[in-house]
Parts: sequence; structure tokens; C-alpha cells
Amino acid sequence: MINNWKKNTIYISLMQFILLSVNFFLITIISRVYGAEMYGEYASSKSLSVLIGTAAVMSLALVVTKFLAQKNKSSKLMFQNAYALILRNLLISLIFLIPLTLFLKRDLPMTILFLVGFVFNEMIHVALAYFQAKGDFVTSSKQIILRTIIYGLGAWILVIQGFSILSLIIFQVITLVTFFAIAHFSIPKNDIDENSNTTVKNNLQASGKKMVLTTFSSALISELDIVLLGLFYSGATLGVLAWSRRILEIIFQLVAASLDILFPELSKAKNKDDVTKIRIKLRRVFLLSFIIPIAFFFFRGIASELFISLLGTDFSEVSTYTSWILFALPVMVWSRINIIFSRALNFEINITKSILFGSVVSIGIYYFMHSFGSNPAMLSIILSQIFIGVITTYSFKRSYE
Repeated sequence: MINNWKKNTIYISLMQFILLSVNFFLITIISRVYGAEMYGEYASSKSLSVLIGTAAVMSLALVVTKFLAQKNKSSKLMFQNAYALILRNLLISLIFLIPLTLFLKRDLPMTILFLVGFVFNEMIHVALAYFQAKGDFVTSSKQIILRTIIYGLGAWILVIQGFSILSLIIFQVITLVTFFAIAHFSIPKNDIDENSNTTVKNNLQASGKKMVLTTFSSALISELDIVLLGLFYSGATLGVLAWSRRILEIIFQLVAASLDILFPELSKAKNKDDVTKIRIKLRRVFLLSFIIPIAFFFFRGIASELFISLLGTDFSEVSTYTSWILFALPVMVWSRINIIFSRALNFEINITKSILFGSVVSIGIYYFMHSFGSNPAMLSIILSQIFIGVITTYSFKRSYE
């Protein structure tokens, strides 16, 4: 068991490193070759598709993993119904996506392709849930690593050969569809179906609707800013702002990943005092996270030279914007803590309502700041994240007390 744990850990860490490296490499070459204006459209369209896609896939990969782990047996109906639900929701999402994309003035073909790619990526994880439910993260990690490397190399070749960015996204979708087929057909054919098709479908939908609440809430915190920036900016300015916001997101994900240790700690909490003690300890994480924006602010000159050398002169202002936007990091970390606590203590509905309300208020903040404020982009991001941090804290305290 220890050996399996070590092997799983090594492959999961390698997979995460390769994913991060390839994704950073791709947005770097896209920005450098296609310019700030094209990257701005790329980032904004992708963020919109992620928000819609997150709601469409209903976190069914997690649901299937949970069901298979509990029953410790494979089910053909489980996979078939999960795929069918996701594809059905994709078709429904396209009905809403088209007018929404036109309203937000995003590139329609690009956004549709991103959504299709996101959906098939989730279906890959549904198939790989068979292995993960059995504690085998090696097989799933190997497939994801191979897929990532092929996509990275293929995309790099397309870029240096002068293909359009749309060709790049089409190649990504084809790669994801191909690896979905590989993942599905790698599942051993030893299915045992004890329930009816209707029962399996209803169980998946019921669990998915609950599971997706906090997943969608997290996606709103991560992606809404770039979608809203696309309402007020275009061209090279949007590209520079999107890069700055993406840097904040990358650092946030790295910091937030360590917060997963909250789950076992919370499961041990026997009363309100235990939960309160954990939250008091986590205030140190909140305070320590200020070190990152403060350090970046003092070294923004060096960072500027680095960004220019990597991305080109179009991105000369990335460092300046980032040095201010990073001050939203601590409140994003605290919002994440509130989400984890609410998920662990079964307050998913309340926290989701609060974040949806906070997102609506964020839209108002953006409109107000761009009508009356100075430095509207930076202040809009910071103020909207502060408001979400406050509202999630209020939501958790009201639910728990």
C-alpha cells in the first residue's frame, strides 16, 4: 500500500508539473506569435466557455469516482449515462452560449470550440474515474501526461508553421476527443449492473447537481474577472490585462492547492470549537499570502524585463498591472477557505447563493468603476474579490452559527 501511495504521488506530481509547464509554454508562444490582441480574445473566450462548461458537466467525473469507490465495481450503465448527460447538457449549453457570446462580443467559433474541448476533457476524466476509484492514479496520470505532451508538441508545430489560432484550438479538440476514446476503451469489460438505467441516471443527476455547486462557485472566482474585462476592453489592452489576471490565477491555484489538507482536519472536528480553532489557524495563511504581492511589487522592474523578453513589447505593462492585481490574492485564498469549509460541512447551497450574489455585485462594481473611477481594471478586480471574500465569510458564519 505504501509503495502504491508513493508511486501514485510521483505520477500525480509529474502530471501536474507537465500540465502547468505545457500550459504556460502555450500561452507564452500564443502571446508572442499572435500578439496581445489575439491573446486577449483567446483568454476571454476560454474563460466564458469554462464558466458555461463547468455548469454543463455537473462535476460528473467526481460523482462517478465517488460511486465506483463506494461500490468497488464497474458499471456500464454508469459510464453510458454520465456521457449521455454531459453531451445533452452540451447541446443545451450551446443554445445559451450563442446569444451570450454575441452579447459579450466574443469570438463565436473560438468559444464554441473551447466549450466542446472542455466537455470532452471532462468525459476523459469520467472514463479515468474507473482507475482513480480503485486507487490507481498511475494509469490516469500516464494518459493525461501523454495527451498533454502530444497537444503541446502539436500546437508548437502549428504555431511555427504559421497556422491560425483557430487551427490550434481545433487540434486541441481533436486531441481531447481522441484521448476520450482511448480512456473509455481502456476500461476493462467486467461490468456489473445491479440497478436500472433510470435509477443510475437519476442518481448521477441528483449527486451532480449538488457537487457542481461549489465547483461552479470556484470557477466564478477564477474566471469571472476575465469575462468581465472582455466587456470593457478589447485589442492589446485586453490581452495585457488577461495575462496579468492569469498570473494571479496561477499563483492562486498553487497556494490554494495546499488547502486540500483542510478536509481531513475538518472531518476530525467534533464540535464548533474545533472548527473555530482551525479557522483561526488559517488566518495565518491569509496574512502570509500578502508576502507574495508585496514581494512582486518591489521586484516589478525585474519582472517587467522578463515579461518583455518572453512575450514581446506588446506586454510591457503586464508587470505594472500584475503588481497591483496580485493584492487580490489574499482575499481569493480566504474565499477558497470559506468554500472548502462550506463543502465539508454541507453548506454548499448557501455558499453558492452567496457567490452568485457576489458575482452580480461584481458586475455592478465593474460598471461603476469604469464610469467614475481611476485605474478601473485593477480596482474592479480587487474590489470584486474583496466583496466575494466578505460575502462568503458572512455566508459561512450565518450557516454555521
